[in-house]
Amino acid sequence: MKQFAPVFAAMLSAVVLPGCSETPIEVANTLDAPSLAKGGPGGGGTEFATRTALPALQKGVHGEAYAISRAGGLIGGYSWDQQGYMHPVTWSLQNGTWKITAYPWDASATSAIIRGVDDQGNKAGNFWPGSAPRPVLWNAAGAYTVLGCGELGEAHAISAVAQVAVGRSGPSATVWSTGQCAELLPPLTPGAASAAYAVNSDGMIAGGSSAGLPVRWRRVDGTWQVEQLDSRSGAVRGSNSAGDLVGYVQDECCTTGVIWFVDGSSRTLPTLGGVSTSPRAINSAREVVGLSTRSNGSGWPFIWSETLGMRELPVSDGAWAFALSDPRGDGTRVVVGAGGRPFAAQVWVVRNP
Repeated sequence: MKQFAPVFAAMLSAVVLPGCSETPIEVANTLDAPSLAKGGPGGGGTEFATRTALPALQKGVHGEAYAISRAGGLIGGYSWDQQGYMHPVTWSLQNGTWKITAYPWDASATSAIIRGVDDQGNKAGNFWPGSAPRPVLWNAAGAYTVLGCGELGEAHAISAVAQVAVGRSGPSATVWSTGQCAELLPPLTPGAASAAYAVNSDGMIAGGSSAGLPVRWRRVDGTWQVEQLDSRSGAVRGSNSAGDLVGYVQDECCTTGVIWFVDGSSRTLPTLGGVSTSPRAINSAREVVGLSTRSNGSGWPFIWSETLGMRELPVSDGAWAFALSDPRGDGTRVVVGAGGRPFAAQVWVVRNP
């Protein structure tokens, strides 16, 4: 995948990258001044979130942050270069500065992306050799392994501790374990298109869609079983460690956010005052992030918690929130996504959501 990106971001420093590289390449810099948010959807109250745009690989390009480790120390995503190549990257905070690291890809590929990170520093995603994606695992040192046994596919998430990646291979939801061939997850009906977007910490529960409906897969006695979660169209997009799932269902009027708890119960999520909410991730405290509409119809990143409800995340323009860490020892959690003005990968440090 080669694409020439618009000029979005201004950088303080830059590095020239080849189309593919042999070892991780690191760049450390900051992009813009942090911004603060107060209170809930209407504003007011105490400051609860600080936003910072994450650095890109080169001046004048942008990226997106899709995943974060449970402890909040490692962020995964991509960043373009000025030649129009998408590089798989991580961001880590060192001495108060976010550092971006680019990872290698196979010589046959033209771009790559990271969509999941685990507690050990492994990263899951895929290469794009032309139009034929390959599922990939980068280890903590940055070396990569193409998953499976030669099949095409995209990895969308990785378990926190078990090195189990989930995604899709062709029309089938798929599980990959290191050193093993792909395992296809059962569809709701024979031949139905399916995809897995989320997996819990031990790799025994996955979530996604099948036949256009939100589903959960459980591994029971060595066999995967599929469960339909709603009669409306939709998909699961995130999982926490225990296997609580979060996603959306679609009605004629709107998109509704839903948590499907591991015990079989569920909960509908509110909006920021508009008609739709589309969650993307849930953490161990059952806090949720994603995109929701305001009363004026604009989409805005949010964080939701049981006790305090919906809160807007600060950003200079619309953005998505894609993932969040578990609560940390200092009482904060880290949310990542993309958007703002100029467009960039974003990180929010949230206090007491």
